[in-house]
Amino acid sequence: MFILPLKESVFLRPLRSGHARELLELIGGSRHTLQPWMPWIEQIQEITDAEEFIATAARLYADNDAVTAGLWERDRLAGVIGFHEINWRSRSTQIGYWLGADFEGRGLMSLASRAFVDYAFLELELNRLEIRCATLNSRSRAVPERLQFLLEGVLRQAERLEHGYVDHAVYGMLAEEWSVKRPLL
Repeated sequence: MFILPLKESVFLRPLRSGHARELLELIGGSRHTLQPWMPWIEQIQEITDAEEFIATAARLYADNDAVTAGLWERDRLAGVIGFHEINWRSRSTQIGYWLGADFEGRGLMSLASRAFVDYAFLELELNRLEIRCATLNSRSRAVPERLQFLLEGVLRQAERLEHGYVDHAVYGMLAEEWSVKRPLL
């Protein structure tokens, strides 16, 4: 397990079972901003749902299949970021993230994402990363754009959400590009 400082009072660390209440409260207080984009939001209603999410994340990390971390600011959980289904054969993965409503607009997820990209390319020696966002989710799309990911295309009706199907913008970054483009935030 790791603790990764990003800047003063901001860091990444794995979620543990003792964080379930804080995770549930963060989701509950952010439903209005998360629900339009996150289809899983209704699946986390009770403390046991949050505990199950954390246990699954820990198991996937132990199996070397995924990495999930909490983003913390001044010892308050601000959001979650992770690699989904690491493909070791192709040395690639997708980055997924979400941020609590009270923490938006301060560059925290860009910092966390930059650290995850560094970790992917420098530590895990992956070759390719993707970030997929609903095309209308401008806040989420700002992260890969700020990190200079390349917009590779749009997947039409890629995900079904409560209000219908949404298109996904697909952003990509290669290890060789990151070594040149890595932005300072």
